[in-house]
Amino acid sequence: MVFKNLKLILVYSILILTVPSIFALTLQELIDSYNFGYNDGTLNINLFNDYMIDSNSNGQNDTLIINITVNATYTAFFEVYFDLVEESGTLSNKINQSLSSGISNVNVSFDTRLLTKNKYNYSVRIYNTTNILVFSKYSIETNTYSGFENGTSINKITDENLNNNYVRINLTLNVTQNQDANITVYLKFNETTISATKQATLTSGIQTVSIDFDNETIKSSHHNGNFTLDSLLIGRKLIHPSYSTSIYNFEDFAKTSYFRNYSSAGIDTNANNLSEFLEVNFTVAVKNTNTYEIQAEIYDQFNNFVKNLSASQSLSVGNQTVSIRINGSDIYATKISGPYILSVTKLIENGNITDKQFEPHIISNLTYTDFERPPLPDLKLNMTVIFNQTTNQSNVTINISNIGESPTFNVFLDIFNNETFSTTNNTVILNINESQIYNFIVTNVSNATLFTAIADFDNLVDERNESNNIMQNTPPTIVSLAIESLTTMYSNGTLKIFEFVILNDGDTAVTDVQWWFDTNDSNRINSTSNISLAVNERAFVYIQYNFSDEGSYSVKANATGLSQSTTISSSLISAVGVGDLAITSFKAANIDIANVIFEIQAQNNLLQNLTNLNWSLTTADGNIINSTQQFSSIQPNETIFIFVNYDYGRTGTFNPIASVTNQTYSDSKTITLDIKHIQAYNLSVVNESGSKRIFEFIIKNSLNTNLTGVNWTFDTKHSNVINNTATSVLQPSEQMFIYIDYNFTSSGTFNVNATAINGTLTDSRNLTITI
Repeated sequence: MVFKNLKLILVYSILILTVPSIFALTLQELIDSYNFGYNDGTLNINLFNDYMIDSNSNGQNDTLIINITVNATYTAFFEVYFDLVEESGTLSNKINQSLSSGISNVNVSFDTRLLTKNKYNYSVRIYNTTNILVFSKYSIETNTYSGFENGTSINKITDENLNNNYVRINLTLNVTQNQDANITVYLKFNETTISATKQATLTSGIQTVSIDFDNETIKSSHHNGNFTLDSLLIGRKLIHPSYSTSIYNFEDFAKTSYFRNYSSAGIDTNANNLSEFLEVNFTVAVKNTNTYEIQAEIYDQFNNFVKNLSASQSLSVGNQTVSIRINGSDIYATKISGPYILSVTKLIENGNITDKQFEPHIISNLTYTDFERPPLPDLKLNMTVIFNQTTNQSNVTINISNIGESPTFNVFLDIFNNETFSTTNNTVILNINESQIYNFIVTNVSNATLFTAIADFDNLVDERNESNNIMQNTPPTIVSLAIESLTTMYSNGTLKIFEFVILNDGDTAVTDVQWWFDTNDSNRINSTSNISLAVNERAFVYIQYNFSDEGSYSVKANATGLSQSTTISSSLISAVGVGDLAITSFKAANIDIANVIFEIQAQNNLLQNLTNLNWSLTTADGNIINSTQQFSSIQPNETIFIFVNYDYGRTGTFNPIASVTNQTYSDSKTITLDIKHIQAYNLSVVNESGSKRIFEFIIKNSLNTNLTGVNWTFDTKHSNVINNTATSVLQPSEQMFIYIDYNFTSSGTFNVNATAINGTLTDSRNLTITI
């Protein structure tokens, strides 16, 4: 029979219990209420039985027999474990037995001299030949027994002090069997246990055995008071006598030096409420003048290591105090919160440990934030956002700098706006006073887009000041009004009803909005009261007016308003045909190099249908395009749309004329076209460093033939114009990339200009930058 750790392969069958609130269960009772048994169907136990026998026929039972009746589904060898729950752990026995298919009996025996109770709970575990659990059952109760041979017992316990050299525990034993046994006594104080062992020859009958705890063992306890004889091991039998000794003071037994007391405090040398040092004071009772070494370890309450302590010092006989200081910045650097525990202390003399204590002192009321910081980095952000209204792009420049007292490593910078843009960048190292510049061109934004930059978002860098790790641009407040539309809602001869819409398209409210309508017929119609418009709010205005005569009029809607001290205004002009037939719109709807699609809108302003309408386009390069089919009928107020495609095939400025007529009524309109064969575009900053900028722009040949004599200029708006030194030839659709490296010697805002040149024709682009 052996005590052993159980190897269990368990499949838990969890039973969820509903316990009425009037019953209070202990944790052990709750655990005991669950059934952790297992059966894979290989076998079952039909009967559990136990009894005691007198194996040596001396008239007293000395063996506990446990018998089980097993019903197996097949014949095989099985390993059967029986586990008695004993005070000292688990008392186990096993048997390896062949079980036939059907009913079999299995018996196992336990020596009663190892038992300390009259009744037991036991478990049965059965494994197959491959060591797989096939059956288990727990918390099976034995019968209640008395009068059995229960081995050696204790009649009496006493203790005594032997001249401060030993604490002796005297055990008066009733020995039932001759044997040589190790006897171990366990003395408990607080949550600590010390032990002493003696090998004794035991003979049947009453016998006294003395176990001595030497002075160094008592000293090592650092205990002043009673000890509890918590347990006693005689051979393999564990007994719990719960005996309390006399009062003993460890200092009375000390023959060598030992720790007597501890204290600790933070040392603030400059009165800034942050401690430069943690001072730990060790009071040592010195028994022999010598040089001593003190070693100690500091942990937090969760067993995280903080710091080692050590010091060597010559000490004379008597109570001496050794003070050890730790730099507060070292504790701060651990980022481990207090309270702290002096986990283990050692007093060493001549290379030998004369005293050792575990967790003798708690360093309370201090945590790492109470100590001086080590030299730390400090990340600072600056942001510049320049919006290009032409391209709806923002040029975002972010400068991240370290203004702290030490380098920083692996710094992450997150940049995002309140729309869809986001990106993350990483700087491997940023030394003291070093900066890193990031530049982004963000498309599809507005002047009101909010950009945010955050350094060290996950707070991985310990800094002197965390408040300057975030930066946002301040979008300008836009105060604006717009005449969103001007429409003729009704027309009858010279009578017109107009609608125009006033929109607050800014980002702040506009008050005192007033309007007027210029008829272009020597009359102006004014509003009679002022209104206010919130952001994105519209006001709809309707005007009825009877023109004095037929003709074409350019009517104009106007609006003004206030936002604080800012006055804003807006207007919109619309051409109105009053009378008969009018071309209301003539424009180039699309220009693709020299190929133009013209759009002509003609409106019948009469109260009757117009028939047999023809149109023509004079291209102004010697050609006239006439309609090939008439519009048979145009109703009153109806507008027709005419689209004409024409390829000029060359560059130049042209004034085409659109005409409509039905022989009775007619109208015409002209526009000016600028057909370009050279393009300049994509002016941008591709690199910047301090006041130095590298610009890029592109020149493209838009003709279907080679373009010769291509030239360019770049105006820095900084009193310098950079000219091309040689002309180039561009094939059809070919692009030329131009790069200009320029160092601005003064700060300010500059609207640089890039111009592509071919003879007398030019194309330019501007870009505003800030140095």
